[in-house]
Amino acid sequence: MKTFLTFVLLLVIAGFPLITSAQQEIISTGFDAVGDSGSVSGSVGQVAFSTWTDTTGNVIEGVQQPYEIFNIPGFNEIGSEPICLVYPNPTTGTVTIKFSADVSNTSCSVYDVNGILLRTRSCDSKEISISMDDLQPATYFLVILKQDQPIKTYKIIKR
Repeated sequence: MKTFLTFVLLLVIAGFPLITSAQQEIISTGFDAVGDSGSVSGSVGQVAFSTWTDTTGNVIEGVQQPYEIFNIPGFNEIGSEPICLVYPNPTTGTVTIKFSADVSNTSCSVYDVNGILLRTRSCDSKEISISMDDLQPATYFLVILKQDQPIKTYKIIKR
C-alpha cells in the first residue's frame, strides 16, 4: 500500500507542471505604441476572440489580427504603381479619384464583394467623383481600367 501511495504521489508531482502550464504561442512579431490618448501593444500569433465597440472606434481583443489579402478572380492588374489617389476611404458617400497619370481611355468600375458590377464611369479629367450614397455600408472594389484592361484595384469601405 505504501508503494502504491508513493507511486501516485510521484505521478501527481511529475504531472503538476503539465497541469499548471499556461497557453503559449510562437509569435512572429510584436509592437508597443504610446501616444497622448493612451497606449497599445500587440503581437502576431493567435486569432482574435473578442470585439469592443463604442462611438469613438473599436478594439479587437486578442494576440493576432488576421491579415487578409484580397484577390478578385478575373482581374489581372497590369501595373502595381499607384496611378491615382482615392479618398476618403472609408467613406460615407462620395469617393474622389485624383489621377497622377494620363486618363485617356480610362474608366472606373465599382464592384461588390461578390464581383457584381454596380457602376462604371469614364474618366474624362484628372479628378472625378463617384457617388456611393445609394450603396449599403459594406466593402466595395474600385477597379481602374485603361483600354478595358484593369490596371489597379482599390478596396473601398462604405460606412
